[in-house]
Amino acid sequence: MASIYIPLDLQINTLLRLPVKSLLRFRCVSKLWSSIITSQYFQNRHFNIITSSSAAPRLLIAFQDFRSGNLLLVSSPNPNVSSSCCVPYKDLNILKIDGSKFYGSVRGLVCFRSRLSVGICNPSTRQLHIYPQIKFEKDPCTDPWVMYFFGYDPVEDQYKVLAIHHLRWRFEHKVLVVGGGWRDAPYPTCPHVVQTLGLYMNGTLYYGASRMDIKSPNNNSIIVSFDVRFETFNIINVPAGYEKMWNCSSEADKTLINYRGKIGVVEHPRDGSFRMWVVEDAEKENWSMTTFHLPQSAAGLDFEVMETVYNGEICLLPKELPDPFCLFYYNLKTNSMRSVAIKGLPISQTKPFRSIFAIVSDHYESFMSLETSS
Repeated sequence: MASIYIPLDLQINTLLRLPVKSLLRFRCVSKLWSSIITSQYFQNRHFNIITSSSAAPRLLIAFQDFRSGNLLLVSSPNPNVSSSCCVPYKDLNILKIDGSKFYGSVRGLVCFRSRLSVGICNPSTRQLHIYPQIKFEKDPCTDPWVMYFFGYDPVEDQYKVLAIHHLRWRFEHKVLVVGGGWRDAPYPTCPHVVQTLGLYMNGTLYYGASRMDIKSPNNNSIIVSFDVRFETFNIINVPAGYEKMWNCSSEADKTLINYRGKIGVVEHPRDGSFRMWVVEDAEKENWSMTTFHLPQSAAGLDFEVMETVYNGEICLLPKELPDPFCLFYYNLKTNSMRSVAIKGLPISQTKPFRSIFAIVSDHYESFMSLETSS
């Protein structure tokens, strides 16, 4: 029987529309398909097609088990429905890794702490790499207390990790390009102490911090931005009257979110209400502030705010993790709430919930490789 000729561009266009699970299998069909699927050009085109669709991003739930030192990554569908619903276990993708803290998901890759260093993994392809421990100039033998921030440079097509030492007396910065090694980062003009987890948005990393001025006790709160491409720092001052926005006794007091392309700061709901500040103009440092009230049915619960925002809803997680695991979505326009139960998670079968901390973020499954070089 005569073979059927299929033009190369048609083969590529067909492969671009397949899910990651199918691509993992089809790269074994031939050397040609393997070279196509594993090329960086194809991976970027495939990711752009996924993110340009109208489908909601998936949810990545990172369960940090402080007792065992394990990190459980659960990729779940994001039910875009108006009422409460349940996600069955069969729709979940689960990956367990040797890690202690989750630092963000960017374009399908995940950054996490692994013992005294940092790791990058792709939960979809199960590819994982642990990088060497950072050596700081001051007391290099001391175990580093480091905060990591994960971002992407869309111009040079590079993933980068920013590492900042958390101790006031050892203020050092390092940058890692995925596929390369650690190097020194430029010193910011405003010394500061990190107070929040990071938020990546459009080529820039953001995090909450406090000014570090040894001569003055007035270490006011600020938002620090880090340009991932040029590796430069900038400062956004918080609105007047909220100079102590970051509660030094609890880094989890507020969360940075991407609110319609703007930086949002949301305090965690307590006693049935919470406030949200939005940077309306970063250059002019213009802010807006709105107070929201939870429905009466949820007024007595304490929640943590997750960074994921979709269709005007913010994701809330009860401070005391429920069993079965359940997320709540608060609609900023209608002041209504709905719940999403996720059944079958293995966490409640092995460890008490009080030893586990969870973080929820948006996530797109991708075929991105960890071998990108600088």
